[in-house]
Amino acid sequence: MKTTHSLLMAALALATPCFAASKDPLQVTLKTLTAQMKFDQTEIVVPPGERVVIKFENPDDMPHNVVFCKPGTDLDQMVLKMLEKPEEAMKRDFLPDDPRVWLKSRLLAPHESQILEFTAPQETGDYPFVCSFPGHAATMKGSLKVLGQGPTLTQLKYALYLGSWDKLPDFSTLTPHRTGDVPKNTLNLNFDDYKNHYAIVFTASIEAPEDGEYTFFLASDDGGRLSIDGAKVVEHDGIHPASLKSGKKRLKKGPHAFQLEYFQAESQAELFAGWKGGHFDITAFSSWKPKTWRTPNSQGEEYFGLPLTPTSAPIIYRNFIAGAGNRSIGVGFPGGFNVAWSAETMNLAIAWRGAFIDAARHWRNRGGGHQPPAGFDVVRPTDLVPPLAVVEDAAAAWPSFTPDQPLKDYTWKGYTLDELGVPTFRYLWMGVEVEDTFTAHGDFKSGGKLVRTLKLKGNIPAKAQLLLAQEADIQLSEGAFQIKGQKVAQPGMRSENQVSIMAEGASIQGRSLILPAKEEIRITYSWPASVLHSAHAAPKP
Repeated sequence: MKTTHSLLMAALALATPCFAASKDPLQVTLKTLTAQMKFDQTEIVVPPGERVVIKFENPDDMPHNVVFCKPGTDLDQMVLKMLEKPEEAMKRDFLPDDPRVWLKSRLLAPHESQILEFTAPQETGDYPFVCSFPGHAATMKGSLKVLGQGPTLTQLKYALYLGSWDKLPDFSTLTPHRTGDVPKNTLNLNFDDYKNHYAIVFTASIEAPEDGEYTFFLASDDGGRLSIDGAKVVEHDGIHPASLKSGKKRLKKGPHAFQLEYFQAESQAELFAGWKGGHFDITAFSSWKPKTWRTPNSQGEEYFGLPLTPTSAPIIYRNFIAGAGNRSIGVGFPGGFNVAWSAETMNLAIAWRGAFIDAARHWRNRGGGHQPPAGFDVVRPTDLVPPLAVVEDAAAAWPSFTPDQPLKDYTWKGYTLDELGVPTFRYLWMGVEVEDTFTAHGDFKSGGKLVRTLKLKGNIPAKAQLLLAQEADIQLSEGAFQIKGQKVAQPGMRSENQVSIMAEGASIQGRSLILPAKEEIRITYSWPASVLHSAHAAPKP
C-alpha cells in the first residue's frame, strides 16, 4: 500500500511540474526511426527528482506518439484495452485514457516534433513508454529508468612515474617519482608540472552495496587499465584518443580494492572512470567526464569513440576531415604518420602524427560535419590550392580554388592501392598524367618521416612549378627547409604547424617554397626535433 501511494504522489508531481530550481534541466532527444517502427533508443536514464526536457521528434512518414506509464504497466494490454472502443480511441488520437499514464505527447504527424517537460519521479524504478498508435506497440516501446547515484571512491591515493611509453609499463619494476593522497577522492590529471611523458597508478577502496554484477567504464587518452581486487576489468592500452570502454564483474556486498593504471604520451590528457549497478546510474569517479556521460545509450555528441588505428597496413578514410575540404581522403600509416589528400585540389591538404581519426561522428546517422585529426602536430604547408601551375613571374599569385567548383586544367582519375595497401592518387593536369604517392618510414616517436613521390608523364609545360609551402616563414638549414606556418586550431589543443621539407631543386620565393616540375619529384616531410617532445597545451580535466 505504501509503494502504491508513493507512485501516485510521483505521478501527481509529474502532472504538475515544479521548476523552482535554477539548475539546467537534463536534455534528451527521442526520435522515431524512419520505416522501422522503432524509437531510436529503448532506454532513457534520469536521476530522481531531476528536471527533464525531452525533445520528441518524428522524422518518419507515419504518425507516432509516446506514452509514459507507471512501473509494472502491461503496455500491450493497455493498448488493446483502448482499442476495444475504437471510435473513442480515435477521438483521443489513440492516446490511452488510463490512470497508469502520467506523461504523454500528442499524436505527431510526420516530421513534427514536441517538447515534453517534467520532473522525474523521486522513486527509482523502470517507467515504460510506448507508441500507442494501432499496430505500433509491439515494437515501439522502451523504458525510462529512474536511477540514483552509487557509491564513490574512498581512500584514493596516487603514485606518479616519469618516462616515455607507448603502452602501459610494468609498474612493479618502477620506482614512483612521488606519491600522495588525492583530494576529494576524485580521479584527476591536474599535474601542472607534467604535461606529457608520465604514468600514474591510482588505488582506492570501493563499496559494493549488494551482491550482483557491476559495469565499469573507462575512457583514457592515452592508455588505461581498470582492475578490481587485482583482476583486470577494462583495458584500453596504447596511444589513442579517449573512447569509452566497459567491462562487467560480479562483486560481493562490501569493500573491494580499486586500481587504475594510466600513462600520458603526447598532446591531450583525458581520463574518465565510473561504474553502474543494478539499482544506481553511472556514477563518475573522475572530475573529467565525456559529453552525455549520464546517457550512454543516447545519440548525443561524441560519447562513444570509434578510433581507426592502423596496425599492419594503411587505413583509408574517405570522409569530411577538418582542414582538407569536402572531398578529403585520409590515409593513416602504421607508425603514426597520417595525411589527408584533397580530391578537390589534387593536393596534400594536411599531415599529422600520432592517432589517425575518430570515426564516431560520421558513423552515426548521416554524420556530423568535418572530423578533426585525432593526433597532434598537424601541419598544413599550403592552403587548399592546386599543386601545379605554370608560373611566368615569381611574384605572380598562385592559382586559387573555389569550393564545389571544377578545378581548372585538372581532371580527377581516382586512386589505386598497391599490394601493401598504399594508395597512389591519380589526375591529369594540362594533359600530363600525374601520380602522387605517400609512404611512411619509421615511427613517429623515433624520428621517422613521410616520403611523397610525384611522377609526371607527358609533355610538361615550360615554367611548370610545384608549390611545397605557402605563406610561411621558411628557413634553409642543413639541406632542409624549415617551415613555420600559421597555427592549426584543433579542439582541446594547439599545433605549431612546423615541418621540415627536403626536395632537390626547391627554392624560396618570397614566403613560398617552389620546385620546378619534372618527371619524378621526391619530397621528404619530417618534424623538427624541437617539436617532437614539445608540451602541447592540453585541457585540464
